Amino acid sequence: MSSEINLFAGPIIEPDSPEDIEITTSLNSRFDQLEIVKKLREDPDYTEWEPYGNFTEEEKKARLTKNTLKSVLYLGNGLDGWPTVVHGGAIATILDENMGRLAIENLPERTGVTANLNISYKARLGRDQYIIVEAKYDRLLSSERKAVIEAVIKDGKGKVYSEAKALFVYPKKLKLRTLGEKF
Repeated sequence: MSSEINLFAGPIIEPDSPEDIEITTSLNSRFDQLEIVKKLREDPDYTEWEPYGNFTEEEKKARLTKNTLKSVLYLGNGLDGWPTVVHGGAIATILDENMGRLAIENLPERTGVTANLNISYKARLGRDQYIIVEAKYDRLLSSERKAVIEAVIKDGKGKVYSEAKALFVYPKKLKLRTLGEKF
């Protein structure tokens, strides 16, 4: 069974191992050369940070931007639903996390939960590539305790793979931790 999994999803790499560090260094180098990354780094309206940069290592284990958000992500091994094709659940998680980051910027206490997430899968999304997630906050449909977000996943050439719309809410009766900046 293990060899079947390796053929299907690629080998599982131990976090922080020499191989993991080498791959991460290579990916970061390729990331730095992407045109979208260069463009965003030059734009004073955008801020770059490491996700969950203000969380402790222990808090990061428990975790899986005001009006717009753009993220550049690398899709590697282990995300397959079908060989070399990213699983729809992984796509949903990517959309939920990115849309949620934008939503909580606009919710009380800078925290909230996903109430609804609708996704349209437009094309097969292959692994071993960089993608761009663009999310926008809808001021007209949002309120003090509700944030409506629309998002798209595309490649560097503009091909759209998925579109999504979500509702995030700040619960009245559930006390959530305030996430703060650069979560």
